[in-house]
Amino acid sequence: FIPYRELAPPRIGLALSGGGARCLAQIGVLQALEENDFHLDFIVGTSMGSFVGGMYAAGYSAAQLRKIVHEVAWDEIMKDTPPRKNLLLSQKQDRDLALLRIRLQGLKPHLPRALTAGQKLHSVLTELTWNANYWASGSFDNLHLPFRAIATDVYSGEEVVLENGDLSEAIRASGALPLLIAPVPRQGMLLVDGGVANNIPVDVVRRYGIDIVIAVDATSNLRPKENLASPWEFADQVTTIMQQEKNARQRAAADILISLEDLSRTSLDFTELDTLIQIGYERMLEQIPKLRELYRSRNRPLTQPAERAHLIREVKVRGATEHNAWAHARNGNAFEVTPHELQHRVEEIYASGDYGVVEARLALDTLTYLLTRNPRLHEVRMHGNSVYADSVLLGCIKSPRGAHLNHQRGEADLTALIEHYRRDGYALAEIANVQFDSTSGVLEITIDEGRVAQIEIEGLQRTQAMVVLREFSLQAGEIFNSKRARRGIDNIHSTGLFENVSLMPQRRDEGGALLKIKVEEKAYNVIQVGDHYQSERGNLAFLELGNENVWGTGSKLFLHGALGAREQKANLSWRSDRIFKTFLTLSASAYHRGQENFIYGNQALDETLGKFSERRTGLRLSVGQQVRRFGALSAELRWEEIHFGRISGGGYPVGTSQITTLGLHSVVDTRDQLPFTRGGRYFNLMYEYAKPALPDAKSFIKFFSQAESYHTLGPHTLHTRFLGGLADRTTPFSEQFRLGGPQQVFGLRDQQLYGR
Repeated sequence: FIPYRELAPPRIGLALSGGGARCLAQIGVLQALEENDFHLDFIVGTSMGSFVGGMYAAGYSAAQLRKIVHEVAWDEIMKDTPPRKNLLLSQKQDRDLALLRIRLQGLKPHLPRALTAGQKLHSVLTELTWNANYWASGSFDNLHLPFRAIATDVYSGEEVVLENGDLSEAIRASGALPLLIAPVPRQGMLLVDGGVANNIPVDVVRRYGIDIVIAVDATSNLRPKENLASPWEFADQVTTIMQQEKNARQRAAADILISLEDLSRTSLDFTELDTLIQIGYERMLEQIPKLRELYRSRNRPLTQPAERAHLIREVKVRGATEHNAWAHARNGNAFEVTPHELQHRVEEIYASGDYGVVEARLALDTLTYLLTRNPRLHEVRMHGNSVYADSVLLGCIKSPRGAHLNHQRGEADLTALIEHYRRDGYALAEIANVQFDSTSGVLEITIDEGRVAQIEIEGLQRTQAMVVLREFSLQAGEIFNSKRARRGIDNIHSTGLFENVSLMPQRRDEGGALLKIKVEEKAYNVIQVGDHYQSERGNLAFLELGNENVWGTGSKLFLHGALGAREQKANLSWRSDRIFKTFLTLSASAYHRGQENFIYGNQALDETLGKFSERRTGLRLSVGQQVRRFGALSAELRWEEIHFGRISGGGYPVGTSQITTLGLHSVVDTRDQLPFTRGGRYFNLMYEYAKPALPDAKSFIKFFSQAESYHTLGPHTLHTRFLGGLADRTTPFSEQFRLGGPQQVFGLRDQQLYGR
């Protein structure tokens, strides 16, 4: 609340190596340092070490980091496919269709740079950095602790020390293991895992004038041959071989080395995390005595190195009665004190936070401490807040009114204010100004809540800006909220148009926040291949050629062809999941479908009355409204020409007819995955009015309902389903309901039952 000078003890820096899951032992190292009151002044991390170091520098404690690493789904971190719940209904149907998808750059297949683009990883890092108490705001020196991340530039082969920009992007770049996680483009460079260039960055810590360097080496040994199956494992092995000599030099250059070399676990083993953290904790505790000795030997006295002890017979304290008892206890027996010891005592009193000025004066054999108490706090006033009322924020200020200010308590109060904003997602809120009038005792706190002033998009080549912005609900003039921003980024990525989507908030000199949405577009020409097998119909293989981003609008144009023993399909379709900024959807298709069907007797499955061919050629036009991310309401106009041809037997009509229908559809789909659904529901309601084209044919209506639910307990899933339909007596054979097959009723053949 009032000016406070930092003391100048020896500066301690931490060099955190890479090593995947093994690096989580570094959390235990941080915990041991916290418990023994060692304050870090600088952190440099490589790869996974940059995650631990970056999060700690952003304000998370060791205890909070322990909780975080337990909450992260490490087995899902490399899966970039958006969760099915984030997709619009039509997108869910797309993803459930294909087995293999190949993207084309022109006429050439577009090969990804790595197994995963790193979107899920970046989303996790972004959420953590947004929820931290300290925001880099461009420079990593603005964090709770100055921080640097080590990466490697693929173009130059040089080590890159990342010291500014987006913290989550820097951590992701530092850990972009070649072939496993895609490299990160940044300022004309292409960045990959920092372990390729400098896996134990002791020398980088030294460059910043740090007195004591603690290195935590979590690097793994060479993999045994049975663990060299995948390409990224080979890449990691080669990197380890190349770094062995440099790693040895870096270990030797550290003042204190915490080595985890003897750990048997691999870099991808994220089990038993508490055991791993405890190992790091215990190994740091073993080094605490050495650290204390280094700290004492490198403490910086304000006096000259040559010291002479002074004989003290009397101790006096001026300005603070609470220290009188301590002074009286020292009186009566003469003792000696060196200037260094005296300086330490002055710093100890000042560090309590209760005093603005602490002096010690020697006069012959009398030592006098002159203490100036901090002024009293009488009133706190809030400015700049609109999200919360003054009374809510004042509840975060625990410094008692009428009491003297304490620096530590004041810092805790300001932290509590920011934490209150962070809990509700206001990630850019910060203390803009603190003013204290020592005469009146009035404290005035001004808060910048992080209002959005401007939104920019970087990386668009074909896609129109409207396609991105319609998925991002935050607007200029609103206060930034990380929950809404995260949902917007997830929605943009769920369009399927981008490999990576990230958001970089930046402070503007003229005030407000600039939100920069960075995207990397996918190749939009696609070939999709799939195959479907039914016990009665056999295989049905299909091939699709498509453009997923027609004219940059996000609409899709596909040519679909399928061929099987008893079924053939051809379909040309166009679809827009969202029209402009609305949630209206529009689709059109022209199709031809042919199949061979059987007519069965009513008594036995083996009784076949006839076999006929069915050919449908038609057009469909549909307009609808997306209902959030779980369903849609639509109206569909359908025109079809239907031909039934005789193959054998009877029991079915033969000939050609035309029909026009108008249908209303309502679909809700919350299933978590297809196939092998474990949770969710599916509802489908359809009402259709039809008018056959023949003059003597009668119109008819149909109603169909389908409801399914999935409930999982342990390894078992209960799937319940209801199907029901009603139709007029005038409904022709071609439009009647068909029932049968293992997907509908066990024990019935495919389409065994026909009816209204």
